Amino acid sequence: MIPERPHSHNIAADVTGKGWLDAVPSDKPAIIVADGLFGFLSQDQVTALLDRLVEHFPSGNLVFNSYTKFAVWAARHSRGTKTVADLIKFPGVDDPRDFERWNPKLQLIKEILISREPEIAQFPSVLRRYYRAQARSTAWSRKGTIVLHYRF
Repeated sequence: MIPERPHSHNIAADVTGKGWLDAVPSDKPAIIVADGLFGFLSQDQVTALLDRLVEHFPSGNLVFNSYTKFAVWAARHSRGTKTVADLIKFPGVDDPRDFERWNPKLQLIKEILISREPEIAQFPSVLRRYYRAQARSTAWSRKGTIVLHYRF
């Protein structure tokens, strides 16, 4: 459970429904974090959700995990993720600009590739070497963890 904080709004809701945003004030910019959510929604559901969020708030920032087609394929074929593989609906996107094409009000601010983040210095040596090699290629880095930050 997420603790209540002043000026924050936590709502238990089905984000694929149309009326859940009615409970959220729409007169101020928003910071929206969708951690791990989009993998469990279809592309149509993600697009509809993005449209509703962008239309509801005057402006804001949206940050979420993105999944490439390879990441979705790997989740469906790896032993460690078999338990959730059937729940994955998102087909994956290989170009973070696809979200801008789905909703032109979104502007990509940053594509955060874990292989290029300073935190990898804290990883075990085998993983550090792997991520440092991966960081040399954007295409290869996109096969790992990606977080996208958009402004609208």
